[in-house]
Amino acid sequence: MKRIILTISFLSLIFVQSFAQKAEYVSAMENAIGLLSEFENTENTRQGVSQLERIATAEPNEWLPGYWAAYGLANLSFAEPEADKKDLLLDKADKFLAYAEKLQPGNDEIEVLKAYIANARMAVAPQDRWQKYGATVSMGLQNANKINPENPRAKLLEAQGIYFTPEAYGGGKKKSAPLFEEALKRFAKFKPASGIAPNWGERDARWLLSQTN
Repeated sequence: MKRIILTISFLSLIFVQSFAQKAEYVSAMENAIGLLSEFENTENTRQGVSQLERIATAEPNEWLPGYWAAYGLANLSFAEPEADKKDLLLDKADKFLAYAEKLQPGNDEIEVLKAYIANARMAVAPQDRWQKYGATVSMGLQNANKINPENPRAKLLEAQGIYFTPEAYGGGKKKSAPLFEEALKRFAKFKPASGIAPNWGERDARWLLSQTN
């Protein structure tokens, strides 16, 4: 009887410790993701990425720290004025995302983020890179839509692609408007799996749609 009680007590202690560690992990993630959401403030984004790098090291079996670190690094690349430094940030983003994909293969959000990072690569030198990275963007979005046809971020990136393509090449603001509207419909229905799951892009969709009038 005493042995049974000790076993139950030991298992209860493990459960409490595990729960505490999980709560601490979620809290740290929420704080870091909150910094990323202030993407106009690059210093906050850098702090958020640094925190996520530490969380990824401490939690090697969790895919979300690497995912969010990759997202933050891509955003930093858009703000970085020097092309070489942009690519260094994106090299790092690719490594984080590759690790996240090992832990979470076949995930539509990871496929969308591949397209997002490829967009950032293309933005470094559009005329020289559109052919190579444009194909990567298309493949990422195709894969995401196959996995989850209702992913709002996939539709957002599709709309952005049309928005920033000149009218002479089949794009333009007016042509992108219905796609942004569709993305916003998807955002309205979308429910993230948790408070730290991917849930970015709605603000971008609303702002860009407002620029199409």
